[in-house]
Amino acid sequence: MLLNVTTIKTILEKIPFVTKIVDLRAGDIFINGKIQIDFKELPEPLDFDIKIAAHYPLRSYDSESIKFINEDLINYKHVMGDGSICIHTSHNPNLEQKLFMDLTSLKNWIVKYYIHKEDDTHYEHIIVPENPVNGKYYSFCFTDVEHKFCKGDYGTVGVVSLSNGLYREKEIFNFLVRHFSVRDDGDITCQWNTRYLNLPLVNTGIYFFIKDPPARLNRFILKDWEDFYDLLPESFLSLLHTFQVNNIKKFRGQITPIFFGYNTTEGEIHWQVALMEIGKFPIEGVPIKINERKTGKWTSQLTTGSINWALTRNSSYNYYFGRGKLTPHITDKKILIIGIGAVGSMVAKTLVRGGCTKIDLADFDVKEPENVCRSEYLFNLGLNDKVDELAKILTAISPFVEIAPLNKDYFQTIVKWFYKEKTAREIFIKELNKYDLVIDCTTDDDLMYIFDKLSLDCTLLSLSITNKAKALVAGFHPNSYRFFKIQYENLENNLEDLYNPTGCWSPTFKASYNDINFLVQFALKHLNKVYSENKQKLNFVIKSNDETTNPYIKEY
Repeated sequence: MLLNVTTIKTILEKIPFVTKIVDLRAGDIFINGKIQIDFKELPEPLDFDIKIAAHYPLRSYDSESIKFINEDLINYKHVMGDGSICIHTSHNPNLEQKLFMDLTSLKNWIVKYYIHKEDDTHYEHIIVPENPVNGKYYSFCFTDVEHKFCKGDYGTVGVVSLSNGLYREKEIFNFLVRHFSVRDDGDITCQWNTRYLNLPLVNTGIYFFIKDPPARLNRFILKDWEDFYDLLPESFLSLLHTFQVNNIKKFRGQITPIFFGYNTTEGEIHWQVALMEIGKFPIEGVPIKINERKTGKWTSQLTTGSINWALTRNSSYNYYFGRGKLTPHITDKKILIIGIGAVGSMVAKTLVRGGCTKIDLADFDVKEPENVCRSEYLFNLGLNDKVDELAKILTAISPFVEIAPLNKDYFQTIVKWFYKEKTAREIFIKELNKYDLVIDCTTDDDLMYIFDKLSLDCTLLSLSITNKAKALVAGFHPNSYRFFKIQYENLENNLEDLYNPTGCWSPTFKASYNDINFLVQFALKHLNKVYSENKQKLNFVIKSNDETTNPYIKEY
């Protein structure tokens, strides 16, 4: 045992609001005992079982290694199902200081939730046990939909399959809600991109909107079907019965998800999914009687039995990117990226992870195996057109981004052949002006020269990296061509020491993924600042100090 009972008791005795310490003893793993808490604001003392793990004061699995338990307090906020108080304190390896911090946190909980019964400003989801069904886990992702559900609404749910995997060392089947079928309104789709909305249905679920959380004490999800007796009408149970009868011959034993929807906060809806096995739905037929005489008609009612709850996640855009995204002045724009090699693919991936949802791609080239080491492509996808492969990768990252390819010859031949013709030039301008932001990562001087000849309303930014990633040059239309020429005449850019692939390919600059991405991320961070603060769009160069590797940016 790493902890000493005498030491713990001595520390507890120093804490003024710990008024009693009873039966403190050491077990194989935990120190257990009872304490009493009392202070001026408290109407009467509160007793807690105390449980301290051997590795205290260190935490494990992001949880404190000490528990204060009182099952009589389960009606109060932030009390777990076993009666333990939910506390979180900062790291401190000093035993005495940490124990004082944790007891102070317990006291603060008593003041805030037990005495003053305060409400939290943020919504806390009800507690759902994560238990496998037949040794397997099931998960369902959904988004908000443009439909207002009313209490008692029910219908079917279209479900598509994502990848299977491992969750807590067991197999997990991951699914995505494609749509809710609503009477009179048809299919109400979730807000995924077209790639996911076009996936084939693999299962049909059933939903019922109950309005209020299906929970005991508004925190612990219901565990037995008998708890739903007063929540589900006979018409819904009849639907379950009919569904099972229609599918039992072909799909006996298949898992059917039952979605229970309820309001959370600010009009949002959350769905919890109960798993039923076809052939074992928790319903039974009961004869309808009048004056104790059977009428020959039957009704359905729930039977008792434990509920198997699946994992559900609201993956709506605001939650998906809730931990951090780029400024809306970028994410709301329609973007075109021309040239998706090392720099372009990194730009695209960063924009998608930053929350952009409308990105078109243009590149004539194919991905070769040697492209993978310093770009965002994958080896296991083999040889592919860069546009096609990157589109797959980007939509695998974000279920909200729409990716469209442009004609691979558009900027390499069509524009270059016809840009001098007035009608063609007007068409080129019109096509580019469909976008709010165009990012040219081609390092194609000819194309940059043509762009500078066009009168554009959109923002066009050209990006290029010098050999060995010594610097990144960024220029905004319409002054990028001349700016790039001047910068490359003055920057360190050894064109003799290039990488020459085997065969007749054009040589390319030398630089690692780390070197390139370092500059690309710095540039995009600067661009995000320019847009978020509505600053003037000035050409800029990012360089690294050879001695310190600290980057610096110079605007022109």
